[in-house]
Amino acid sequence: MLSPNGVFLDCTFGQGGHSREILRRISKSSKLFAFDLDSEAKIASKKITHKNFKFIQDNFKNIGNYFDKESLDGILIDCGVSSPQLDNTLRGFSFRGDAPLDMRFGESVKKTCEEVINNYSERELKYLFQNYGEEKQSSRIAKKIVTIRKKTPISTTKELSDLVISVKKSFKKIHPATQVFQALRMEVNDEINNLKNCLEASKRILKKGGILVVISFHSLEDRMVKNTFKEKIKYHEKDIPFTNDQLQTPSFSISKVFKPHQEEIDFNPRSRSSKLRVIRKL
Repeated sequence: MLSPNGVFLDCTFGQGGHSREILRRISKSSKLFAFDLDSEAKIASKKITHKNFKFIQDNFKNIGNYFDKESLDGILIDCGVSSPQLDNTLRGFSFRGDAPLDMRFGESVKKTCEEVINNYSERELKYLFQNYGEEKQSSRIAKKIVTIRKKTPISTTKELSDLVISVKKSFKKIHPATQVFQALRMEVNDEINNLKNCLEASKRILKKGGILVVISFHSLEDRMVKNTFKEKIKYHEKDIPFTNDQLQTPSFSISKVFKPHQEEIDFNPRSRSSKLRVIRKL
């Protein structure tokens, strides 16, 4: 169990659901910091008036710039897109509706989805759909995109969604464009590299005995969590000198993966692919 006393960090504020629950459970003397790049999240954060809460509008890859070594007792990372971002069709994250292909988490993100779709090569698009979306028909979809954009640029979510449907044709429960949209969103926002930087910073700023909780929605994300914190034993030649810092590398224990129960999935269908892991710094 983690003590309710300490300094805590919510790396992905969204609309503040997790932050509010953390504030409800920690002591009055504890502090909670929350990060989010989205300006809409900043607006939502103003509704929390707790004196020991502070919102920071920045990418969670930069958390290491704000906290000293071993200064945090608990860190939460909830990967991916938030429900409000998905529900706002004008943001371009959703295949439901017709909006510009944007998909940026914040205005500081350099490229839009429209730029990726219309400028990446067929090979690059195939790689994205295959690796970030785990899309089985990645090759056919990439080929169709390149064929269509030669005539006219693909600029809206409906155009892209209809294109994917025309390739996949039939589907059951999950919309056929789900994996393609996921892959493009991950590329636009550089999600894998940002998560990697955040995890590496977490290793340094987490106190001994502190806990990191990561909720992921993609096998790449979960694999990165496991690989980052998996204890690696290195053998050194006995005559080579090492500093104390090199010899006293902190180790971590990582939990098995926790998945949502059917009751949770029924209540929140978007949680169906989520995986939760708990990492403790020893």
